[in-house]
Amino acid sequence: MLRMLFDPSLTGPERFAYGCMFVIVLLFSLSIHEIMHGYAAYRLGDDTARLQGRLTLNPLAHLDPIGTLMMLIAGFGWAKPVQVNYGRLTKFKDRSISIRIVSVAGVTANFVVAFLSYLLFMALSIIGFKSGLIDASSKLTSDLTFSGTIVLIFVMLFNFMYTFNLMLMAFNLLPIPPLDGYHFIETFLPYNLKQKIQGFERYFGIIFLALILFGSYSGMSPLGSLIGWIEIPFRYIIETPINFLSKIIFKM
Repeated sequence: MLRMLFDPSLTGPERFAYGCMFVIVLLFSLSIHEIMHGYAAYRLGDDTARLQGRLTLNPLAHLDPIGTLMMLIAGFGWAKPVQVNYGRLTKFKDRSISIRIVSVAGVTANFVVAFLSYLLFMALSIIGFKSGLIDASSKLTSDLTFSGTIVLIFVMLFNFMYTFNLMLMAFNLLPIPPLDGYHFIETFLPYNLKQKIQGFERYFGIIFLALILFGSYSGMSPLGSLIGWIEIPFRYIIETPINFLSKIIFKM
């Protein structure tokens, strides 16, 4: 993300606008992901997140310094995980069901945000094109009217929101500790195997950090490629119905 802001082709106003958009998208997306983990746990019987003040959109309650820095530098990162007391998840007799719900709550929130963001992105883009306020080559430095500039800013904002939440969802779906995908699959594993994996969990974090940095500076990102593959079916699920409706409603 930060490397894009240092693109020499950007003007000062463009760099400032992109920077503001990145900050808004980053803070909101990471926060809503963690809030939904905590809220799901709260609804299932554990109020740990509420007592710790984590059921809030205040990003200061959720940001992890290293995870945020990695997100800015390499585009992959994490927030401070919400603490969940699994022993207090008493909504269902089978506690594994509650754990699975809590595990997928964050990525579900990111999927919903991605869906709504793409919907708004398409709607505003079409309205802007149809009204002549913007076109495919419009930039913040071009000769736009005030209305055109506002429309373009929100088109770009929702596009960033869409792509970022899709990436964050796909990243967390990886079935590797300590990500959500692993915590979901963990409920199906034998106890002894789970104990062995937990013993190596700290090393997975180091490996993740190394892969993120390697991909950021080498130009070859196996982690990024994997996330891209995970995104494909979700892009199809989101974009196909919205694009279809757009053609019908706006007769494109």
